[in-house]
Amino acid sequence: MDISTSTYLLLIPFLIILASIFIQSGFYKGFIKWYTYVLVFIISFLVIVDLELYKYWGFRLDLSPLLYINTPKEMFASVEWYIVARQLIILVLIIVATFYFYGVLLKPAFNNLKKGSWLEFPSYLLLAVLLILPIRGGMGLAPLNTGTAYFSTNEFANHSAINVLWNVGYSITESEKLSNPYILFTKDEAKNEITSLIKTDNKATINLLKVERPNILIILIESFTGKLIPAMGGIDSITPRFNKLIHEGIFFKNFYSSGVRSDKGIVAVISGFPAQPMNSIMKFPDKTQTLPFISRDIQKSGYKSAFYYGGNIDFVAMRSYLTNGGFNKIISMNDFPSSDYNAKWGVHDHIMFNRLINDIDNSQNPFFYMLFTLSSHEPFDVPMKTVIHGSDGDHKFMNSIYYTDSCLGDFISKARKTNWWKNTLIIITADHGALMVNNTQFYEPVRFLIPMLWTGGAIAVKDTTIATIGSQTDIPVTLLDQLKINPLKQYFYSRDILDHSNKGFAYYAFNNGFGIVTDSCIVAYDYSQKQIKQSNGKGEKVILRKGQAFLQLLYDDFMMRK
Repeated sequence: MDISTSTYLLLIPFLIILASIFIQSGFYKGFIKWYTYVLVFIISFLVIVDLELYKYWGFRLDLSPLLYINTPKEMFASVEWYIVARQLIILVLIIVATFYFYGVLLKPAFNNLKKGSWLEFPSYLLLAVLLILPIRGGMGLAPLNTGTAYFSTNEFANHSAINVLWNVGYSITESEKLSNPYILFTKDEAKNEITSLIKTDNKATINLLKVERPNILIILIESFTGKLIPAMGGIDSITPRFNKLIHEGIFFKNFYSSGVRSDKGIVAVISGFPAQPMNSIMKFPDKTQTLPFISRDIQKSGYKSAFYYGGNIDFVAMRSYLTNGGFNKIISMNDFPSSDYNAKWGVHDHIMFNRLINDIDNSQNPFFYMLFTLSSHEPFDVPMKTVIHGSDGDHKFMNSIYYTDSCLGDFISKARKTNWWKNTLIIITADHGALMVNNTQFYEPVRFLIPMLWTGGAIAVKDTTIATIGSQTDIPVTLLDQLKINPLKQYFYSRDILDHSNKGFAYYAFNNGFGIVTDSCIVAYDYSQKQIKQSNGKGEKVILRKGQAFLQLLYDDFMMRK
């Protein structure tokens, strides 16, 4: 992160050096000198502000002070005069020391600068282009993000590793979070609108378990869309193993993903926090540390936790989110030899399932483990003989799902022979649905329709289908209710799908809009076009208002979390 920050600062000097063949050396000598002076002041100022604010705010400096810039009197009233004086003295000392070393070490070199030549131009052009590598943090698929700095279960250690200038720059690029673009109601009006959607008694839940404290394993399958599940009206023969498993557990056939990306799906499943259009809370570690986590709540009952993902764990700040979630172990592609990197995104699913079952065989009970697959992600390069033939994207995608389904089936077959199977609940679902297959529109509910199956030896009921409409965000409270662990009020958006008072409801978000699915009506609304994209059933205007109110309160919640 420090290297990336330094490289960003070098961009303008490199461009000036490139232009030096056309201008006199005196110009760019003066420009670089004053450019350095201005940067030294700006960076030093950010450092001394961050030094003081951190102990009050608990997160590194970003654009949050702008929230209070319209009330400067109140802002400065909370700061003692001697603190301001002390920080100004530190600022002066940093600037003076920096200018001194700059003059001693670098100024002599500038005095020897000469006008550039055409022969030097190609080499400097190449260097300028190569700056993109340290800027984005290397050649990996995932660019640098705040979560990359997270390495510890100690929050202060993680925050200390963040470069404050980089963090401020990042928050500038994400500055849309400083205002809510979805405000249509007063807060009280919005709350009244959504009360009927989210309120349940949480007292009449159906008990599905025959074990009081079962092991918990959640398997998230990349892009596991309901379009490929016959029991959901999808294509047959793509998921034969999963289709058989449906008859060995409890199948939820009207289940929806909260968003369209993996980072949003993971947060919905673990924290019960819905997806937001055009943003993702996972990208903001200071916000995710305020979320509830089923991993943390379950650990209070003696569970050990682990998260398995065969790809880059720093993708979209996943590491920081899981660290904030208190996972005891995080297993990623970095825990495998390079010979196992046989997929563009990392380690294929059969390798991850083998690692998972070996670790569970040697684990301490009870455990709470999660596995997130990746082989059914583009470019769908799976290590098996092609079964679903076709060169187009749809067929390659279906072939990759067939491969992951076979890996899942092999894992379940092996798990049944273990000692821990009879005490284990396995929840199988997806991170999100898919546009692929049948040319689905971006806003249609079928894009978000995903399967959820509860199976394993701890299940008391078999071959049962639940028709109640639900969402990924409902997993935390539904699971905690089954475990008789008090689902704290902090899971505001999560409901028990098995509660008899649950009327059935799912919210989902796409690029700049949302969808609401209820028993009586389906509405999808696009804010960019300011129009309803799809409406089926009765009560369109009522459901639209409720959806708009829901998103307004959700985005307010997103912005205020620190």
